[in-house]
Amino acid sequence: MSLQQALREHLDRARAGQDPRGDEEITGEPIGRKRKQNRRAQGEGSVYWREDRQRWVIEIDYGVVNGRRKRVPRYFKTQDEAIEEQRKARQSKADGLTTLDRRSRFADFLTYWLDEVVDPSERAESTKSSYRDMVNNHIRPALGSRRLVELKHEDLQRFLNRKAVDGYSASTMRTLRSVLRQALNEAVITEKIARNVAETLRVPKARKPKRTVAALSKDDGLRLLDEAKSTRHYALYVLLAMVGLRRGEALALRWSDFDESASTLRVARQVTRVRGVKGLIVGPTKSQAGQRTLTLPGRCVEVLLSHRTAQHAHRQAAGERWREHGLIFPSTVGTHLEPRGLNTHLSKVCQRAGLPHLGPHALRHTAATMAYALGVDWKQIQGMLGHTMLSTTMDIYVDMVDTVHGDAASKLDGWFPAEKNEDPEDGTTEAEGA
Repeated sequence: MSLQQALREHLDRARAGQDPRGDEEITGEPIGRKRKQNRRAQGEGSVYWREDRQRWVIEIDYGVVNGRRKRVPRYFKTQDEAIEEQRKARQSKADGLTTLDRRSRFADFLTYWLDEVVDPSERAESTKSSYRDMVNNHIRPALGSRRLVELKHEDLQRFLNRKAVDGYSASTMRTLRSVLRQALNEAVITEKIARNVAETLRVPKARKPKRTVAALSKDDGLRLLDEAKSTRHYALYVLLAMVGLRRGEALALRWSDFDESASTLRVARQVTRVRGVKGLIVGPTKSQAGQRTLTLPGRCVEVLLSHRTAQHAHRQAAGERWREHGLIFPSTVGTHLEPRGLNTHLSKVCQRAGLPHLGPHALRHTAATMAYALGVDWKQIQGMLGHTMLSTTMDIYVDMVDTVHGDAASKLDGWFPAEKNEDPEDGTTEAEGA
């Protein structure tokens, strides 16, 4: 080949984007220098063989920790295991997660969620206590050792299914599901995980029979209220039985919540006793839906007005012992009534009336079933009871409405008797503060 032909071929190769020497396509790199491979991004790790350990190794890069770059080796018997762990590291990076998040245990995150999210929130103290019990007694022992990012939907579903087999109620399982959903939702918000695997959990059917809701019939309700008429808690029992207040809501009512002219009662707070906390706690209602304004039946207004007059006499009799808090249903000295004392008092009233032992919540159930029997629709009953969801109301009462509604036309019209001009007696057998 002549020199002229060689130069022409050299130029033709250059124009075609090839190495003029005929080796390979021009890359922009200096001729003869080997092009570098792309460097792995932080957190993706590298896989190699350690002869001395006879193991495959992946080095996880944790970035800069306390001013120094931190790389931690992990060892695997097979190359496939090491590559799979490397793939997870890459996926975490793509999801916006750090390799530190990958090592976080669910138990550690639950502690953070309870201390930094639940405790400072406006949830009722009883709800906070319930969430902590669910975490400490159920979720942490079963799932706490799992890595947060490795929790799977099927793991959580098996956990709930196991609770059903163990005989826990549907209510307990719903609370467990709620706690899991809320905790993992916070993990998504704080970018600890990419998605909430608890979002689609199903509550399994409870194995043990559903607890029968205790509610009074018309005749038993009249008998109970007639027996309670001579006690200073008569108005309280009337209110529980007619508008379905929770015990804690009723004990937190103030006279400023009662609007006589509008016949309304504002429910804005509750009294609770929380395990491990000294004294009574006055806080917000169980949920936002619990904060409500109720239109009172005329009979309730009459009873409250009579109760206010009687309370004035009690205040005068207590003298200097009275501590004014503006409460509608205080203790004998004006302070918040002890919830357990009310249970004891109601039990004694039931005994004198020849009825089985009932707690204050049975009067709430009575209000709901009587309202339905008298033709009030479920949505209005939900609002009266302060339930967040209509499904909660239906789930509690749907099994008993056929019996009650069938009895309504002939027996429940105007079930509450007219108020007589009688004041509760001053001398009763109630315990101090009950």
